[in-house]
Amino acid sequence: MDDPEHVEGVDFTGINPVLEDISYPITTAELVDEHGDREVDRTNADPISVEELLGYIDDTFDSGESVRQMILAQMPRDSEGRTNYSDRGGATPVETDAAEAATEQTTADLEQGPATDDRRD
Repeated sequence: MDDPEHVEGVDFTGINPVLEDISYPITTAELVDEHGDREVDRTNADPISVEELLGYIDDTFDSGESVRQMILAQMPRDSEGRTNYSDRGGATPVETDAAEAATEQTTADLEQGPATDDRRD
């Protein structure tokens, strides 16, 4: 991830400086005790505190990257943007007359029974 600002609907801009200043390794208990009130911003939801995300986990982190990975892993589902959304276009296939005809033909072929190859070598 290499110190990103925005990942999967999570904005690390406010928490990255905190993670950079921590002396590692650090346990989850120490992290929550020292920085549990710090919040992580989310695209589609209210900010969430480090304590809410990590307060019940018993782990030791050796870098800011490992903390960010755990934050992402514990982030509630509503943190991401719209589910299955893509602004790249073409994500939803367009049903065309030709595609519908091909589906109907394939269905008719299957209804007639197993396919055979009448070619002889």
